[in-house]
Parts: sequence; structure tokens; C-alpha cells
Amino acid sequence: MATSRRITLGIAVLLIAPLCVLAQTSTNPDQISVISFIGEINTNSMGQLLAIVNMQVRSGVHKIRIVISSGGGDTSAAFAAYNYLHSLPDVEISTFNVGNVDSAAVVLYCAGQNRYSFPATRFLIHGNSLQITGGASMDAASLQGNLELLKNLNQMVIHVIASTAHKEKQADIENAVHGQLILTPDEAIRWGLVKEIRSNFMEPGAVLVTVTPPAAPDIKPPIQFTSITPAPKAKSKH
Repeated sequence: MATSRRITLGIAVLLIAPLCVLAQTSTNPDQISVISFIGEINTNSMGQLLAIVNMQVRSGVHKIRIVISSGGGDTSAAFAAYNYLHSLPDVEISTFNVGNVDSAAVVLYCAGQNRYSFPATRFLIHGNSLQITGGASMDAASLQGNLELLKNLNQMVIHVIASTAHKEKQADIENAVHGQLILTPDEAIRWGLVKEIRSNFMEPGAVLVTVTPPAAPDIKPPIQFTSITPAPKAKSKH
């Protein structure tokens, strides 16, 4: 299926992202690198994030904190980053919510072994959607195939969050993904998503690196799976 091939290709491109990232590094194994990620999740931004992580690890850094504020985006790219970060040996990954961790960004946030949050933030959990652009058409077989992919993505989201949260929250997680749920940091602590609420994401001597993904051409595939917070609709005046 064409859509499946696009997803597979996107993940492959993400995981072989070039390592030519200019960032301040340290050979001190106790050094903490703080990586700021504020923006949409897509193949380019996740590729840039993983390239910076690789650069820091290759320089001898084993403690990495990813500071996140994101409205979500490409769920497949978020899964690829989650799996990659989880597979890094001898690296302590922490994640920190500094604004909003919405939709696909929740998957990236769950990659942290230690997960923190500012007090005035939110977590938004909901299912994936199928975006059809450019007048694309689908027959019954294609529609059914894409529906199965959509259900599979939702199950993957449930698995990631359930693997991070307390076991007794399984039913709540499933209901959230099949609908929509906003969690405050305090509620996220009770779920087991957040370990601790903090007022500062920096540590003494930490190195701060910012993800600045290159601009991508505004070309969208006719069919795209996303988990992104929609912009509020303007209210009509009477």
C-alpha cells in the first residue's frame, strides 16, 4: 500500500538523519545536555533531534534532557524517535514539559526514563486522524486499509502510554485515545506520566542545545496520518 510505504520511508529517513549538527559538546560523562524542542513533530524535526542526541552521545555525554513544547504532528515520526531513544545503551534520557505536550508529542515525552513538568502546563491525549488533501480518492479496499492503519496507530499510542503510566490506568488511557483528555501536571503525576513537577529545567553546568529543523517544502502527501491539536475555530458573530 502506498501510504504504508510512505510511513516506512519516513521512518527510515529519520533514523539515518545526518550527524552534521553543530552543537556545543563535552567529554565529561556527568555533563547534562539539555535539548530544547519547541515545534511540530515531523520527519525533519525528529531527524534533527536524533542527530543532536547522537552528537552528544558520541562526544561522551550520557545524560540528556529533552525540553518539549509541541502541539503534536506526525505520529510515525514520534514513534521512530521514541523507539530510537529507548534503544540507546547507557544513556539516561529525561523529558520535560515546558508548555504543552499534545497528541503525538505525548509519545515523544514518554521516551524519558525521568519525566518532569513545569506546574502550569498540560498534556493532551487523543487518537489519530486521517487527513486527505489534494482531492485524493480512495476505493473501498484503500479506505479499509487506511482505517486498519489508523486503528494500529491508536493501539501503538495506547501501548506506549500504558507502558509509561501506572498499570491501573489502562482503561483510562484507552478511553482517552478513543476520545480526548487533558491532564494537568498534578493529574499526570497520579497517572504516572510525570515523575516530578519542577520550576527549572536547567542544571548547574548543563549545556543547552536547540533543535532548529531545516525548512521543508510545503508538499503534503494526499493521505497523511497525524495526531495534532487542531486550531480553535473562529466563532461566528450574529
